[in-house]
Amino acid sequence: MDRELSEGLSQEIAFSAKGTGLSGRAVKHERKRWAFAYLLLIPTVIYLLAIFIYPIVQSLVWSFMHYDLLDGSPVRFDGIQNYIQILTDGQFWYSLWNAIWFTLFTCTVETVLGFFCALLLNQTFRGRTFFRASIIIPWAILTMVNGLLWDTMLQPGTNGGAIQIVLHALHILPSSSNPVWLATVTGTVFWAGIADIWKMTPFMTLLMLAGLQSLSGDLYEAAMLDGAGFWKKIWYVTLPQLTPTIIIAVVLRVMGAFRVYDILTEFTGNDTTSVTYLTFDNAFRYFYLGKASAMAWVSTLFIIALIVYYIRALKRNMEYA
Repeated sequence: MDRELSEGLSQEIAFSAKGTGLSGRAVKHERKRWAFAYLLLIPTVIYLLAIFIYPIVQSLVWSFMHYDLLDGSPVRFDGIQNYIQILTDGQFWYSLWNAIWFTLFTCTVETVLGFFCALLLNQTFRGRTFFRASIIIPWAILTMVNGLLWDTMLQPGTNGGAIQIVLHALHILPSSSNPVWLATVTGTVFWAGIADIWKMTPFMTLLMLAGLQSLSGDLYEAAMLDGAGFWKKIWYVTLPQLTPTIIIAVVLRVMGAFRVYDILTEFTGNDTTSVTYLTFDNAFRYFYLGKASAMAWVSTLFIIALIVYYIRALKRNMEYA
C-alpha cells in the first residue's frame, strides 16, 4: 500500500512537473520536500500510536483475558466471561443507572440554563462585557476544587456548611434541623449534579452565545413585522436556527457527564455512584484489569450509541433546514 502511494505520488509530481514545465531538478526538489514533510509527521504518528491507539487496543485485548494482579493466577484468555460477569452484576447496573441519571439531570438543566443565559448575554445592556467575562469563572475552576467547595458547603453539624446556615437564616429549615446531604448514594449523585451544573452551565452558555451571534437579524425583523412576541420568536426563529449548536453542545456534555469521576471522589468513597468510578476502582484499587477493561468498553459502546443518535438527529435537522 505504501509502495502504491509512493508511486502515485511520484506520478502526480511528474504530471505536475510536465504540466508546469518543471525540470528534472525541480521534480527532485519537490520529492525531497514531500519526504521532509512525511519525516516531520513521524513523531506525531508515533505519539498517537503510543498514547492513544496502543492503550485502546490493549484494553480491548485485556477485556477478553483473565487478568488479576492480586490473586497470582496467570494471565489467560477467558473469552467473554468478563462481559458476562459485569452484565450479570447488580453493582455494575446500579452504577450505570446512577451515571445515566446524573447525565440526564445535569445535561438537561445545563442546556436550559445555558440557553436562557445566552439569550440574556446576547442582549445589549450596560456591563454586558463584564458579565460575559464573569460567567467563565465557575467553568475555569478546577473540578477537584469545585468538589471541595461544594463538599464544604454541604457539611452537617452545629456549625454546618454554608447551605445549611443560609437555609436556617431564611427559616426554610428549622433551627434544630441538621440534614446530612451526602448520607445516601442518591443524595450524593444529586448534589454532585448540582455542583456540575454550577460549573458547566457557563460552558453551555458560551457555546450557545456563539451560535446566537451567528444568526441573521433579518429573521427577527421579519418575525416582528408579523407580530411575533418574545416566546414565538424563540420557538419559531431562535430554536430552529440554533438546533445544530445545541446538539453539538449536548453531545460534548453527555460525553463529559457520563464519565464523571473526580467530583464524586470528593463527596464519597462509594464507587457505585458512577460507572467510571467503579471501573477505576476495579482497575487501580482491586487490580481486576480484565474486568475493568470490559467495563470501560461497555461504557464506551454506550457513549458511542448516544453520539451516533445525536449525529443522526443533527443530520436530519440539517436536511430539514
